[in-house]
Amino acid sequence: MNKKITLSLILFLFVGGAFASDLNYSVINTTTGMSTGSIDLSVTGGVPGFTFSWTGPSGFTATTEDISGLEYGNYTVTVTDQYCGIAVITILVDNDIASTIAENSLNPISVFPNPANGNVNLVSGKPLTDATFKMVNLAGQIVLEKKEIAGNTFVFDVSEQAAGIYFIEINNSGNISRTRFVKN
Repeated sequence: MNKKITLSLILFLFVGGAFASDLNYSVINTTTGMSTGSIDLSVTGGVPGFTFSWTGPSGFTATTEDISGLEYGNYTVTVTDQYCGIAVITILVDNDIASTIAENSLNPISVFPNPANGNVNLVSGKPLTDATFKMVNLAGQIVLEKKEIAGNTFVFDVSEQAAGIYFIEINNSGNISRTRFVKN
């Protein structure tokens, strides 16, 4: 009888189960007021033969590994492996703020390094003449502004700005170009 118990215990330890730490994911946030988010899930533990059970805002449910067309909110997935090992994780799909000014393909601008925490370089696809530079936070507040910019390159210091997402905007004689920048 002692041998049977030992064998059962070894089998249980060998088979294992799925745990929340066995779940990896990447999220694409949604645009405010839209359902454009997605979650790409992968399972690194447990025993294959997985089932997925998702729940989320507004009565959302799904049984696929990956989900898309998501609105803002928390999404919970229960993953069950072949031997009924269960892993549960909740994932937030956040809002990305949609800009009302589109990035201008007629005068593309690039900002590097991005993200950064000190001096940052801005390069304009076309020469700037008497342009205005603005760094705007997600609340729409101008946190840094420079006027009378000329040339194709410009260096600005973001070391005193709070960490977060900003928009860099260049107004060159009414031609507005905008790109996103991350201060770390």
